[in-house]
Amino acid sequence: MAFSKRLTYIAAPMLVALTGAAATTGCGEDGPGGGLPGGLCCDDFEVGADLSGVDFGMEAEMEGQFKVFAQAMADLSGVAAATLGDIEIACTNIATDLGASKDDLAAERAKSGGAKVQGLCSLAAARIDAYFGAEGEFGAEGSLKIDYEAPKCSASVSASADCSAQCTASVGCECDVEANPPTCEGGKMQVSCSGSCEAEAGVSVACEGKCEGKCTGSCTADVGASVKCDGKCDGTCTAGGSADETGIQADGTCKGECEGTCEMSADAEIECEGSCQGSCDAACTAEGSASVKCDGSCDGEVEPLKCEGGTLKASCECDAAADCNANCEASASAKAECHPPSVAIKFEASGGASFDADAQAQLNTAIASLKANLPNILVAVEARGQAFLDGLDASLDAGMKIGGDLGKLSGKAVVCAPAIMSAGATAFANMEAAIKGSVSVTAALDL
Repeated sequence: MAFSKRLTYIAAPMLVALTGAAATTGCGEDGPGGGLPGGLCCDDFEVGADLSGVDFGMEAEMEGQFKVFAQAMADLSGVAAATLGDIEIACTNIATDLGASKDDLAAERAKSGGAKVQGLCSLAAARIDAYFGAEGEFGAEGSLKIDYEAPKCSASVSASADCSAQCTASVGCECDVEANPPTCEGGKMQVSCSGSCEAEAGVSVACEGKCEGKCTGSCTADVGASVKCDGKCDGTCTAGGSADETGIQADGTCKGECEGTCEMSADAEIECEGSCQGSCDAACTAEGSASVKCDGSCDGEVEPLKCEGGTLKASCECDAAADCNANCEASASAKAECHPPSVAIKFEASGGASFDADAQAQLNTAIASLKANLPNILVAVEARGQAFLDGLDASLDAGMKIGGDLGKLSGKAVVCAPAIMSAGATAFANMEAAIKGSVSVTAALDL
């Protein structure tokens, strides 16, 4: 069943039941809601807000489960709205920089919400085709080569554990998290390792420490030193020892030495002589008595930190807390940090094709725009989207069960539940539009 249809089947009955209950509850002093201010109101639920301090006025079991459900919807809704905004900006920039007319841009901007974003992204895709399609202005003379590492999101173990604790405590479950650590389904668990972390043969290991091989990501120089850099230098860039290490380049990147932090380009082939933050194709080691953050095989004490590129699953679930933990996993997915990838783009001319100064400037502007705006689009398509939809699906299922027991809900919970479910429906619509718009752009680039 299509998710949008499934959402309607899940949310509609609950909204009808809860709206009816809310209509007989009221928010005044005399209503069962216990003095909630002014009419049918919900002042405690807000998209993107921290609801940990909210008291919905129920017994401990329902209070914990309902609060975790409300928090999941707040988190998911906030992420969806932010993602839609990011994609609107990215598609507007690409369409503008690749020559979209003011009238076409105005027509799409006149729309609202998801329709506006999808329209702007379709316009961006059309301009990409006009430039780089087989019959395009530049596509007939060559093609784009685009390289990037697939973006990944990282979910915090500690945040998930704090949420799960509310679930297990509310239903009387006991759990030893140290004896039963969480798992990272479909991804890699990054840990704090007190020793050395080894990568498997042919596989890179996530690393925040000293990399004994090639570091992909960023490299930070030790105090008073510099590191080799082929990318963006956050610090001072100077020329290096070889002929092509000339320092600051025309596009603002650095080829040479960086006193600070160098964010390596996607195709950089440089070993990091400082502290690596990214991936390492050899051993990642801690210095002195410190711990190293990695996702390989650790030869010392291990503490789980975050799940990268997968779904963080609590391993201490009991049947009574299963629905509550589904909401915790959805919150963890929503709160996951997703870092846009570094994108390298080159235009490869065929048959010795060349362009006059104006055309070359036009091409350079287009490539610069794609490099700047593609990262957020790639996050929406490849990293954020599916995890978000899966989390929203599971959270709405759990919320349906929690909200279905009207006899255990307080007046405040009954009044707030329709707003919470409505936020979930809006979150789906926003993320769906963001993903569809992003896919139209990546498809135009054959990604």
